[in-house]
Amino acid sequence: MVDEKTKAYRFARHKNKPADYRRAKDLRQNSTDGEEVLWGILRSMAKETGFKFRRQYPIHPYIADFVCLKLRLIIEIDGISHDTRLEKDKRRDAQLNKMGYEVLRFINREVIENQEGVASAILNRSNEILNGNHQPLP
Repeated sequence: MVDEKTKAYRFARHKNKPADYRRAKDLRQNSTDGEEVLWGILRSMAKETGFKFRRQYPIHPYIADFVCLKLRLIIEIDGISHDTRLEKDKRRDAQLNKMGYEVLRFINREVIENQEGVASAILNRSNEILNGNHQPLP
């Protein structure tokens, strides 16, 4: 029997369009400083924990900054442009939640200035999800 999260994942993956992959590739080639820093953190974390993240991964109609498919955890880095898009981000997060993903958001500056704290928050949340003893984020 296939659970609802698996159905949602299959549906979301099936809907990806060629344009989604081209856009993701372009975003990978034009990463922000915060994304570059976090990518280094996540790659180091993968070696130690086995939590492997992908960057700029299409989940139609969105492109997730970082996603761990095993945990169904998305990490988003918000820059200045997100200050005026709070409602849009909330709707996006709600839609991704319906697809079975959990979204963690960090501010670009926070990633650069507090790398240890961001890494710790991601690691803690990843362990909670893996161990199944977590509460959904508010």
